[in-house]
Amino acid sequence: MTAHLQERGRRHFVGNLLIPLLLLAIMAVFFFETLDYPTFEDVGPAAAPHLWMVFIAVFCLFLAAQATLRKGAADPAAGRIGSVLLALVWMAGYLAAIQAIGYFVSTSVFLVGAMLGLNYRNPLVIAAVTIGWLVFSYIVFYSMLYIPLPVGPLLAPFID
Repeated sequence: MTAHLQERGRRHFVGNLLIPLLLLAIMAVFFFETLDYPTFEDVGPAAAPHLWMVFIAVFCLFLAAQATLRKGAADPAAGRIGSVLLALVWMAGYLAAIQAIGYFVSTSVFLVGAMLGLNYRNPLVIAAVTIGWLVFSYIVFYSMLYIPLPVGPLLAPFID
């Protein structure tokens, strides 16, 4: 096998190697953040994140090993980077809108816009997913777990 073909074969698994390694690096940052969590008993607030980190680390190491050994599917062909950048801007706008106009309004706009951006056009499904997520969020997070979701100025007169 020539050097060119070997180099070309290596490049096809770079993405498969970089993504698990990047996830491991992000997870390491989160791990060090959880070291400051208070410990009340044997199982403190850091137990659940640490359990998730163990599972993520095992799977990331498995994926990195597969990429190193060039097993599994090769990296897909490069797509349109503009779509990725647009999605990042859309998510950043959503995160900023949560504080400005509230969780429920910004989430409904985000979900509808995201589904339309992914070329999904069934209005009944779009409405069902959006309303279902908002009702689920309100019941589970806001009512049961008492997590204060930003209501925003539009819904403030109606919620609480």
